[in-house]
Amino acid sequence: MSANRSTPTNVWLWLFQRVTAVLLVVILGVHLWLSNFGQASASLRAILGVVLLGLALFHGFNGVRTVIFDFDIGAQGRKFTTMLLLLLGMVSLLFGIQGLWPLIVGG
Repeated sequence: MSANRSTPTNVWLWLFQRVTAVLLVVILGVHLWLSNFGQASASLRAILGVVLLGLALFHGFNGVRTVIFDFDIGAQGRKFTTMLLLLLGMVSLLFGIQGLWPLIVGG
């Protein structure tokens, strides 16, 4: 492992990883409660779905990125891994929004 990994980007990603974990637990709890006990409008359910999707994708792909970086793959490998996971995350987000589209537009 390399000795110095505390770049400003890594510190922010570390912080966002923790924030998304807390937000995922809270928003998932709200989502489950509304699904089982509450009356939620379709627009609120759509917003919760998109937010949960985005948070889960960021949290998951950033975690995978962190694990891969633990193998000390070099600067080029880190750049390639980051770009590949960013692309996969964006494609996954668009695919998920496509699945939520009927809920978003109310159809």
